[in-house]
Amino acid sequence: MMIHRRLTPSPLIPGSLLTALGLAALLAASPVFARAPDLSPPIVGHSLTMTIVPELADAASDGKEMVWTRVVEIPSAGFLKVHFADFALRPGDSLTLRSRTGRVIEELRGRGPKDLESFWGLSGQGQQLTLELRFQEPYETAPFLIDKVMVGDSEIFDAPLGGDDHESICAPAQFEDVLCYDSDPGKWATIFASIGVMTAGGNVSLFCSGTNLRGNRVLTNDHCVSSQASCNNTEFVFRYYRTGCNDGSPPTADWVAFRCDELLANSPAGPCDPTLSALDFSLFSVVGDPEATFGSVDPDPTPLTDSEQIYIVQHPSGRPHEITHGSGGNVDVDGTTLRYYDTLDTEGGSSGSPIFRESDNRMVGLHHCGGCSTPGVGNRGMMMSDIYPLIEPFLPSDGDLFFSDDFEGGHPPTQWSTAVGATP
Repeated sequence: MMIHRRLTPSPLIPGSLLTALGLAALLAASPVFARAPDLSPPIVGHSLTMTIVPELADAASDGKEMVWTRVVEIPSAGFLKVHFADFALRPGDSLTLRSRTGRVIEELRGRGPKDLESFWGLSGQGQQLTLELRFQEPYETAPFLIDKVMVGDSEIFDAPLGGDDHESICAPAQFEDVLCYDSDPGKWATIFASIGVMTAGGNVSLFCSGTNLRGNRVLTNDHCVSSQASCNNTEFVFRYYRTGCNDGSPPTADWVAFRCDELLANSPAGPCDPTLSALDFSLFSVVGDPEATFGSVDPDPTPLTDSEQIYIVQHPSGRPHEITHGSGGNVDVDGTTLRYYDTLDTEGGSSGSPIFRESDNRMVGLHHCGGCSTPGVGNRGMMMSDIYPLIEPFLPSDGDLFFSDDFEGGHPPTQWSTAVGATP
């Protein structure tokens, strides 16, 4: 289904509402909560063709500036992001995107990020986005247009702990909400710096997991984001978890996203049992400074052993952050392959998840492949001891965890989820 719509101008307050007619039919025609085999990230959103051309003649006056606004609203959307084309603002003019709560998602200037002119805006959680263009002089032609809207699947918020990806679940599913650990400073710090990795590819959004390493370097799987072109369409999602502990609570009301900047280092995806020439990782820099708010984790080059306990922080099937734990008996270090069983469940969307050592909360591995339903195979990942030499040149020399002054005692306070507006 394709919908083209040219909007009429509206005054600054209230903004007009853009509703996607026929959205239910669009979503019904495509399986949104998709589970794909092994190395295929799950689909969490589909794009809807829609034309929005700013008509600036009736923009409202605000002192020396004129202000044009438009509210984009899609009922039942889990998140929204819009695609811009022919973006070209004059110096001093700006386009601000706001979430449904009024938080500034991003401010766009010039020809947009990296002078791309055509690009996806950052996502806003929920059913509504507000666009606010501030300009000083009239434009002869519209300074941009929107040609697509990505509509997120709301089912990722409603799905119960432990989905139906039996290939990767070591039955029974034993996922937990991460908020169960907000009173554990060490684990809460690693959770807060763990992220979602969302890429707009073609007409869908794909979701993986990742980690913000020291110096704002994001690590995920190469099969999730493998090139600079993919990086240009990727955002890193922070503060996306349920607001209760295994009680079905809704997710945080307003996640925070940062743009992928530059591909720094990578190793291709190969077999599910990795080799030294196919370690399935990508390392990226980030536009902005998420570390100042959400902290970072420190990769540990010390090899993991069979006797050590681990845990995995992940976004299974694109759901809000969840965590699984395993004893040493569930962990098998098999050459370059890290295998894990029993309580260490994963799903599609867990690709790129950080694997931490229970004893010191250091990152010791990177998850990338399922297979727990096959005896002797297990869910699998790479050892950080194999990856670290390849990413170490791109990390700051300081090897310690560090946070901004917002964190007391070197970790986020336990009440942080409320402090940052986690109440839905």
